[in-house]
Amino acid sequence: MPTAFLLVALLLQYPYPGTVPRTQQSPAGSNPANTDAVATFNGTFKSADKKNLFIDTEDGNTMRMYITRETKFIRDDKRAKVSDFHSGDPVIVDVARDARLNMLAVRITAAPPKSDKKPARE
Repeated sequence: MPTAFLLVALLLQYPYPGTVPRTQQSPAGSNPANTDAVATFNGTFKSADKKNLFIDTEDGNTMRMYITRETKFIRDDKRAKVSDFHSGDPVIVDVARDARLNMLAVRITAAPPKSDKKPARE
């Protein structure tokens, strides 16, 4: 009996890695900044499946993050689907941490491509 109680207590303390605790959300349009995110990464979209997102960062590393039901995909300031993103697309990813310190993708935004042109001198 005490073993079952301990197991239930541990499961309640450490939720499933893909879950994010619900926070109080601000009304739509009042604050475009994402207060759930703890870090932001710039990189290129590599791939995604039902649970994971992979991006290549500017320093040459590949990062893996969990995708949850709350993850938002944004392209041209509109909601998008993961299928709208292709390998090599520049992205900005806002990331949060869960109770087990797993990285959770909160918002994936398609970034404008970097311009190779240098500004004209006057």
